[in-house]
Amino acid sequence: MGRISFVPAAQMVLLIAAILSAPCTFAFSPVSSTNVRVSNHIFLSSTADDSASDGPFESYSPGSSLIYKELASGEGEPCEDGDVLTVAYKGKLFGSSGKQFDQSDKWIFKKAGGNCMPGFDQGLNSAKVNSKRIVRIPPELAYGSRGKGSIIPPNSDLEFEIEIKNIAKGLVGSAKLFGEERILGGLAIIAFMGIVPMLPPIPGMNQ
Repeated sequence: MGRISFVPAAQMVLLIAAILSAPCTFAFSPVSSTNVRVSNHIFLSSTADDSASDGPFESYSPGSSLIYKELASGEGEPCEDGDVLTVAYKGKLFGSSGKQFDQSDKWIFKKAGGNCMPGFDQGLNSAKVNSKRIVRIPPELAYGSRGKGSIIPPNSDLEFEIEIKNIAKGLVGSAKLFGEERILGGLAIIAFMGIVPMLPPIPGMNQ
């Protein structure tokens, strides 16, 4: 009599684990904590007064402390370390060249999770949904003396224009960071594996 073969439970677990543990791909690879160090002395301030031409933001010069300018304050609760943020951004070299090196309409990362440069992370402290900021980052909170290949020269100050699209907390944040599609794919595999043993025998199989 024919019988159906199915994947043993142990192999099924390994298969699901392999699929779900595949590396996530981030939209902006240059935003990485590789070859950077975190300063223990950060002066973080903001200004929304465009008329203050001699203010700390406008007077920022290469090597100054990290600073940001709030273009829109946003609404709701401010983000906290551990929250998962969805942002849109444009990044350029600060200074005379002002060369844009990348941008993204959707990039997801965990606040204080170590998966982006310290200056990018710290420049979003207490930001809210729909907050818009221009963040100026000194080299020691970006790529330091090593730079980033031909994209970012050594000892470069960077400037990012960033908008917070979403703030997710707890399990919702973890799911967003992991990827909803990956989770649904894993559940689909589990469901399929549970159905296979109940399927009717196929004539000629494993006789």
